Amino acid sequence: MMKKMVWLMLALCLACSNRTELAGRYEALHHGPGGEIVAAMTLAEDGSGKWEIQGEVLPFSWSMEPGGLRVHTRDGAVVEGFMEGGDVRLDVPGVGKLFFRRR
Repeated sequence: MMKKMVWLMLALCLACSNRTELAGRYEALHHGPGGEIVAAMTLAEDGSGKWEIQGEVLPFSWSMEPGGLRVHTRDGAVVEGFMEGGDVRLDVPGVGKLFFRRR
């Protein structure tokens, strides 16, 4: 039992350290039918996050995955994210690929 607790604690610590490395502010430029839109994404160390798009704030939660992350929206959607260097690429349904650069 004690061995399982040690492994669980180790796994939690590793997950937190990876989350800490990704925490920060990112920005993406999207070319839509109405022109260019700047989208900002903030990832917090506690797994919360938000998108800021044209004055609208959309909260979400996020979790680490091998090679990337998953964004969990309030309405239950899951958006896959992939790490590309220090940046994040999100494949957003109905929008396409957004490349968020760390700021």
